[in-house]
Amino acid sequence: MAKKKKETCQYCGKSFAYLSRHKCKIKERIEGATEDKSDVERHIERMEETKKILKRSLRKDEKMVLEIINKQKSLYLKDLQKLTNKNRNELENILDILALQLKIKIRRELVSSSWTKKISSIEDYSNEVKVKAQKINNKEDDFIWNLFSRQPCFICPFIDKCNDTNLDQFNPEHCPFLSQWIALSLKNQKYNVNFDDIMDRLESGVE
Repeated sequence: MAKKKKETCQYCGKSFAYLSRHKCKIKERIEGATEDKSDVERHIERMEETKKILKRSLRKDEKMVLEIINKQKSLYLKDLQKLTNKNRNELENILDILALQLKIKIRRELVSSSWTKKISSIEDYSNEVKVKAQKINNKEDDFIWNLFSRQPCFICPFIDKCNDTNLDQFNPEHCPFLSQWIALSLKNQKYNVNFDDIMDRLESGVE
């Protein structure tokens, strides 16, 4: 009988034969008592966790998956699962981390009447692109947003509706807020967006 393959907890990084039985204290701290917190507090916590993922080094299994993707250039999730010999949940967690660190690109495609994920490698231009350092004052109320160059997705109230299957509204491929942010960032200008005003205009029917 084949030995059961261990699964890795995405919160603490430890491996277990039966992940469902694992009581992760880190997960409890992150997800615990969420009902007692405001939307702003939960949003800040998610941003802090995202910041940690962005800064940390890739683990051995994450590097292995990335190497396969870079070698294949582009492939579907089911094909990647066969090549890595990982269960779907574990692979999905790794892909989320690689996508957050901008190592890969993921998009949904309709294949044989079924939606699936297509994973593509991203060319590394780190040796060609020079990034200007930016000083962040962590005493300011919005220092976390400044840390991410005021990228609108981090505070967008429509984030739960946004995906690339929408035909016109709330689609990241032609998002007006994201487009404006990119245009101003290329000019080294600060981007500001007032989502409260935008939502008020949408509710009142004013374009």
